Amino acid sequence: MHHDDVRRRSIHGTGYECAALELGRGRPVVRPPTAPPVPPQHERVLTWLSLLVGGEGQLLDLEPRTLPDEAVQVNGLPDHPRDKILRVDAELTRVTELLLGSEIRTAARRLVVRAFTAQPSLLRSSASEEVVACAALTAVAKANDMVGSGRVVPASLLRTMFNLRSPPHDKVQALTRAVAPEAAFLGGWDRPGFDVTVLGSEDYLVSSFRRAVVAARDAALQLRAATETTSDPRNAIPE
Repeated sequence: MHHDDVRRRSIHGTGYECAALELGRGRPVVRPPTAPPVPPQHERVLTWLSLLVGGEGQLLDLEPRTLPDEAVQVNGLPDHPRDKILRVDAELTRVTELLLGSEIRTAARRLVVRAFTAQPSLLRSSASEEVVACAALTAVAKANDMVGSGRVVPASLLRTMFNLRSPPHDKVQALTRAVAPEAAFLGGWDRPGFDVTVLGSEDYLVSSFRRAVVAARDAALQLRAATETTSDPRNAIPE
């Protein structure tokens, strides 16, 4: 029999309807969800760098300037937090005179003041000045890719400089989340280029790391421009 002679009749109301449904006939076709397209690498780089410096506008305006040797800013603070911060700062100063230098000291001072201002409950912690100072230095050094395996300073050396028996992981996280709450949601993010702690502001970035960020930004922007030029149909070569 030629296939053109076959007639298809509805099975609705017939004794075969249940069997057909069991075999899948008559059921709506369910297509698997389509995964969204993966952004180009240069766009992922730009997104990640924007998170590090506090936004896309800050990234575009970023310059490789040096952080000033800035005194700890405690003016206007009540006595208790001011005294606590000054004791922490004495520990920061002692260690940064030997390790990491004035730019990191300025970044750590800013982190301590802003974290305690954002979350005053941090001041009620029983953590010692040494623990808080070590945590602040660790956070800003990691944010600038300066501490850890193969970096400028081993993490164990920082701990030793503050006479601590264990690294202050919990306090590092507490200070980080106080100034950059979004950091808590970035654990599984792709980190192209710089796998560093996110403090969410260029105010904590030293000149050496700024130069690296600016170089990565400019390369990514060049790739974006080249990609847009290539994909523009007006630039297509006529056949």
